[in-house]
Amino acid sequence: MKKLVVSLLLTLLCLQVGAQAPHAVFQGGMHVDIEPQGWIKEFLRRQQSGLTGHPEALSYPYDSSLWAGEIRRNTDSYGSDWWRYEQTAYYSDGLLRLGYLLRDPDLIEKGEAGIRYTLENASETGKLGNPRIETMWPMCVYFRVMQAYYERTGDPEIPRALEKHYLNFSKEEVEQWRNIVSIEGMLWTFGKTANRKLLETARQAYDDGKFGDLTPELAANDERLSMHGVTCMEELKLPMLLYAYTGEHRYLELAVNAERKLTRDHMLPDGVPASAEALVGNENIINSHETCDITDYTWTLEQFLLTTGDVAWADKIEKAVFNAGPGAVTKDFRALQYFSSVNQVIATGRSNHNAFFHGSTWMAYRPTHETECCSGNVHRFMPNYVTYMWLRRKDGAIAAALYGPSCGTFDLPDGKTCRIEQHTEYPFEGEIEFRFFLDGKAEIPFLLRIPDWCDDAQISVNGKPWKLPATHGTFVTIRRNFRNGDRIRLSLAMKPHLTSIPGQGVYLQRGPLVFSYAVPQHKTEDQTVYANMNGKTPANPAFKCWSIEPAGAWNYALCTDSPMLPEVIHPQEAKPGSYPFEAEQTPVKIRVPAKKIRWELEEERYTPRLPEGGVAQPISDTVEYLDLIPYGCTELRLTVFPVTE
Repeated sequence: MKKLVVSLLLTLLCLQVGAQAPHAVFQGGMHVDIEPQGWIKEFLRRQQSGLTGHPEALSYPYDSSLWAGEIRRNTDSYGSDWWRYEQTAYYSDGLLRLGYLLRDPDLIEKGEAGIRYTLENASETGKLGNPRIETMWPMCVYFRVMQAYYERTGDPEIPRALEKHYLNFSKEEVEQWRNIVSIEGMLWTFGKTANRKLLETARQAYDDGKFGDLTPELAANDERLSMHGVTCMEELKLPMLLYAYTGEHRYLELAVNAERKLTRDHMLPDGVPASAEALVGNENIINSHETCDITDYTWTLEQFLLTTGDVAWADKIEKAVFNAGPGAVTKDFRALQYFSSVNQVIATGRSNHNAFFHGSTWMAYRPTHETECCSGNVHRFMPNYVTYMWLRRKDGAIAAALYGPSCGTFDLPDGKTCRIEQHTEYPFEGEIEFRFFLDGKAEIPFLLRIPDWCDDAQISVNGKPWKLPATHGTFVTIRRNFRNGDRIRLSLAMKPHLTSIPGQGVYLQRGPLVFSYAVPQHKTEDQTVYANMNGKTPANPAFKCWSIEPAGAWNYALCTDSPMLPEVIHPQEAKPGSYPFEAEQTPVKIRVPAKKIRWELEEERYTPRLPEGGVAQPISDTVEYLDLIPYGCTELRLTVFPVTE
């Protein structure tokens, strides 16, 4: 018995040695208990009652045992063996994190059952996952499920099992293709176990640069990135994580430079790089992105934020999550697009305007898709966002890093706790109130983020103005003895801003939200049996495949020479229980002057490219006034407008 106790103590001590990346600014995970509230909680509830809670609607392979057993093939020839494990690993991560956030026992049990099975069925040497799958890639994804479980439970078996798993692989094996993403899990496990072999293998495998995609050489130069989008988003985080665990600035420089190039050459106005399936560039704004990349890009940026503490990464996360995320799903979370575009004036089973599988179903809103990865990855972006809304610094400081209705509960050094509620309609409005609940008083450094887009921020403490010592694009620290009932109010001025894309057109943004014209639409159920679905159909009649066609004019150009400035309109106050991403319930619109132009569907079934040079001749001099709504409220939309001559 005494030996068992000593062994357990030694194990716990070992697991605490490097519990977080030593050179990271912020800590997340077990250091804060976060509860979603307001519209964010409603988004997650719709996810719960929608696709995340109904795998039968997603069809194969989500209607299987997931990682709690063997996933059988649904055909003899379709897809690589590792696909179904990659895809269900995405889904398992999203449903488990969602279960924790909503305290849903069914989702939690389903997610944790896969972890138990995976641990119980490790090989004799400790390898995890299906033994027939040679690539390490599915376990790269499933690591995040185990990470989520550990951050909730602190179960020491997780880092022990991952340590045994990773020690099975040589540097040369880690260097093969997407196996290199194992570095993420290896470094996390090193942080818990202090096993330096994991650190050295990760560092050497990355430095060798033999994995062939976003190598150190490519990350360091100024060349355009040209590779598979998901691969890029996954590998982009690796040098940043190596910096977090080693402190070597060369890794930081590689990560920042690679992201700079990605933004320069591929970023779309909704906050996600153009990637259908390869990175396809932003020279033509009609290019789309995979829904997978909404999640993968923001997950990588969350690691950037934790490591550097730089506000720029938080700004980018919000833009992608608040625009691209809800824009790629129906508002009941019962159908999604595989490819999603900032301009899409038609979305049917024949309207994919991308070169990749041109004319197929990839841009339709459906529960099932030909390739299943986006149907799994879509469940992750909002639970991940909530996970990193509140952060801790190593000195105990509490940071409100990402905004939205929520609350965080934090342990304090004296054994007490502090609960902070964030009351806001953000990102639809810029007023945020933080309410503090704690026993007695406590000195807490409290960090507020001033986004880079805000050049007029005001702070008050218990109703009294607080002098803002810094400008936009930084965290400001309020250090005081907080008492129960204290209130801090942050006011972020949100001004509509017209952004010009040279040679293409213009779009409107207010705060983190991009605004679009919601194209009048005719929405019908698409009951066509498409050959490319390999027999997959939603096994729940409440989940439909949609054909959405334009039912009104969309052929507009903005009158940028009009004396009328974009006018912010508040059609209604946010009501309790309302959902601001429903077009009819949005609390904010922007009215703009426009004129009709000659602009038609390509071949009568594809969203057209913008007029040459982004400039068009109006059909007449009649000015119309369009009410633009938040991008995430739309299904059919026009976001980037040409301008009138």
